[in-house]
Amino acid sequence: MHKIALKFSVGLIAAASLLLMAGCSAKTDQASASPSDTPTDTATDTATDTPTPMGTPTPLTSIDAVTVSGDFDSGLPTVNAPYPFNVDATQCKTLVTGTGPAVVPEAPVEINYVGINASTGVTFDSSWLSGAPADNYANGFVPGFNQCLAGAPQGSRLLMLIPSDDGYGPDGNTQAGINPGDTMLFVVDVLIAGVDTPSGPAAATGNQWVTVADSDGVPAATVNAGQVPPTSLQTTVLIKGQGKPVAADDTVIVNFFTMDYATGQYIENSFTDGNGPQAGAVSDMIPGWRTALIGQPIGTRLLVVVPPDQAYPKGNATPSVAPGTTLVCVIDIQFSFIPPSQ
Repeated sequence: MHKIALKFSVGLIAAASLLLMAGCSAKTDQASASPSDTPTDTATDTATDTPTPMGTPTPLTSIDAVTVSGDFDSGLPTVNAPYPFNVDATQCKTLVTGTGPAVVPEAPVEINYVGINASTGVTFDSSWLSGAPADNYANGFVPGFNQCLAGAPQGSRLLMLIPSDDGYGPDGNTQAGINPGDTMLFVVDVLIAGVDTPSGPAAATGNQWVTVADSDGVPAATVNAGQVPPTSLQTTVLIKGQGKPVAADDTVIVNFFTMDYATGQYIENSFTDGNGPQAGAVSDMIPGWRTALIGQPIGTRLLVVVPPDQAYPKGNATPSVAPGTTLVCVIDIQFSFIPPSQ
């Protein structure tokens, strides 16, 4: 049986290595995967040609002393820095300014990154070396990383210098090779920025069958009086997003509700049920959802009226849907990505 959407499950989002994650919000804990927090052999290779330096780290007074070469999203960048060094406050520098949507702390983000221990010059973690980008909520990393990432436009390359206080604190992370007091250096490419709530000018308020109203970001639908339900799929763009379009082999994260057209009763409502956004593979969704979602950009809000033959013609147990039910659905597309296994 096709499902409308799937609840977040462990492994659904490939979060950045736990080496980066500290003080995660409940939202991040719900959505993130659980890879080993021990660096892989490949991830311990150095990202520079500089041998592992010895000696006591010295204070770095300017982030401009660090240089990065290589094009955005073209492979592991080359980093040159005056190792060993430390900083006493987080420093952020935009190396490439993107033109896409800005990273929102409460929304998902997909990145490529390399992390280097500035006290040794050794790479301790890298999505480029592990072979897959990292997907996680943008407030789900260590504090200094969160600070630098917030507000960065999609398509940006960032350089981050993060002191111990904004990283792993006084205990460090010895499994990652980060000792107490060590400074971390990151180069981060922002590949996809998700949204928490769609924003922008309304493209429409509904169609001849259904009207949608919004109250502080929470939509509600009303079936217009006297309207016989349509026999074909009806998709109305209520808010047009500016992000990456959804592809057929993507997994999407959505806020949504479904309603029985005939009775006006809600069947599912992630906006209000306390469970929050849900994630699922587009290929596992009911036919009406697959048709409606593919090609729509992240940040879009859709109104979809789904006839029975593209929903649950024989009914469904969970959620409970009677045979022959026409569904009214409002869908906010928060994020879309290809799972690493693909």
